[in-house]
Amino acid sequence: MNRNGAISSGHTDLPIAVDASGGDAGIDVQVEGAVAALKELGVHSTLVGPAADLQAVLEGLGASSLSIGVVDAPETISMDESAARAVVKKPNSSLCVSYRLVKDGQASAIISSGNSGAMMAAGMKFCGMMPGIKRPAIATLIPRVGGRQPSIILDSGANVDCRAHNLVQFAIMGAIYCKCLFKVKDPRVALLSNGSEPNKGTETTREAAAVLSGLDGLNFTGYVEGREVASGAVDVVVCDGFVGNIVLKTMEGCVRLVGEQLEHECSTGFYRRILRRLGRGLYRDVFRNRFDYTAHGGAPLLGLRKLAIVLHGSSDARAVKNAIRVASTFAKAGMTDEIGLQLSALEESSFEDLIGSISEVLPQQLKYEGEEQ
Repeated sequence: MNRNGAISSGHTDLPIAVDASGGDAGIDVQVEGAVAALKELGVHSTLVGPAADLQAVLEGLGASSLSIGVVDAPETISMDESAARAVVKKPNSSLCVSYRLVKDGQASAIISSGNSGAMMAAGMKFCGMMPGIKRPAIATLIPRVGGRQPSIILDSGANVDCRAHNLVQFAIMGAIYCKCLFKVKDPRVALLSNGSEPNKGTETTREAAAVLSGLDGLNFTGYVEGREVASGAVDVVVCDGFVGNIVLKTMEGCVRLVGEQLEHECSTGFYRRILRRLGRGLYRDVFRNRFDYTAHGGAPLLGLRKLAIVLHGSSDARAVKNAIRVASTFAKAGMTDEIGLQLSALEESSFEDLIGSISEVLPQQLKYEGEEQ
């Protein structure tokens, strides 16, 4: 921590560590994204993965002379591996080596489109957690109509199985993140549920709601339904990673369905083809630049002491480039420092009271496999 109590995330002029072996699309798109980030945005990165393969791709792109670092990491954590076990058994994986670069002050942030569970476990192992936080959460921005402030949903994939005290902590982090990112004074926070009535939801969401309702300083508005996630009804939507990930991918599928149906409808008939040509720019702005996840890059893994950005598993070079951009922007803005500062600003006694109130409401919680026993 610095003298003001914030958690230092390192020098902002350091490169971004890219887990080049993570993701479904292979190392080529990781390298292409890093090259584009340097050429188009002036943001430097360090590619972490099998050095010989990375150098070969750089040479194939005519980019071997660019100031893009390469760090050898011969092992890869696959998508189907047990997260905590893989982090322990593969210390030389591209993910673990990337995190060590951040931990050792050789990179300002890490981005990865690989195993999100391993991303979380490795982050906890190498970087540690912010004060009072037990698990990190992926905070994803949900676009709204026009240029209005996006909504934030967390967790969107890091924690499949959550307890009520995890949801309470996600709500606190989400509110602080919203304040830092959008300068919202009093963000509206709600739990995602299958109805707005107090008796709706699972036992876990009802237990979390009971704690959040009595928490001073948090603008908890109760439950929000799935159809309201992108409506702007609230600023922060809280759920476990299982539900959050399904919400995101369902929304992606709906956007793709609407876009493909419009393409189909406009391809039949002379006048419709003219309409499609006239509206091509509008179509691109809406479906390519606003609702396509590759335009937004990635989402931060909140709760870690260092900056980590999680990408979609099928991210392409455009998504990698934009994730590097997002990581650089957050690093320069001191986002992790600011969230740590605000968490530290919570009086220790009041935070202890919060933890105490959770333990009174909830039964003894079991540790998950990624936590220390």
